[in-house]
Amino acid sequence: MRAQQLLTSDLPLLLPIDTVSSAIQLMDEYKVSHLPLVVEDTFKGLIHEEDLLECDKDAVLAEVNTHPICVDPNIHIYEVVAQMAQAKIDILPVVIQGKYMGCIDRGSILNFFAQESGWALEGSIVVLEIPAANYSLSKISRIVEENGTRITSFNMNHLDSGDLVVSLKVNTTNIATIMASFERFDYKVLNFYNSPEVEDEIRNKFDAFMRYLES
Repeated sequence: MRAQQLLTSDLPLLLPIDTVSSAIQLMDEYKVSHLPLVVEDTFKGLIHEEDLLECDKDAVLAEVNTHPICVDPNIHIYEVVAQMAQAKIDILPVVIQGKYMGCIDRGSILNFFAQESGWALEGSIVVLEIPAANYSLSKISRIVEENGTRITSFNMNHLDSGDLVVSLKVNTTNIATIMASFERFDYKVLNFYNSPEVEDEIRNKFDAFMRYLES
């Protein structure tokens, strides 16, 4: 996936003759903190809201500092994300040989990862805590697949303790047998999401426990 495939034309362009107040109003209307300054298809820089707030509201944008950050349309989407995160911006202009082609906003990034990574597919999420020394993706996959299910997406984070938090998206909402299998193999299930079957089972056990306390 390349940057040019995530372009949006929904965001307005700023001109050097626009006032600071009008630019702030546009940013507020479109819920962004940055907008591109463009003159006849030529990219002149990115305008930051924080810079505008330090200027006289009646000043024109030609008098405001601009930031030259932009990307080539052929760079990979992962590099787009890295540059947006590093620069702390919510839109990233795409420019080729000085010509403005459009912007990539956070919504486009979020939609890409939701659709392409598999997190938006139907199913449930299971979150495991695993000692780093015991981590094996092949073993986790085998446990899931032996229950007639497959992993559609996967994410892993490191805890300060050295353990790993592994989040799995599986293509079913019936995960009771999967969770039982993980527990049988001594995996710690931290949490799960979007599984009515398991939620009902836990609710029934809780209700039974409460009835026992009340008896």
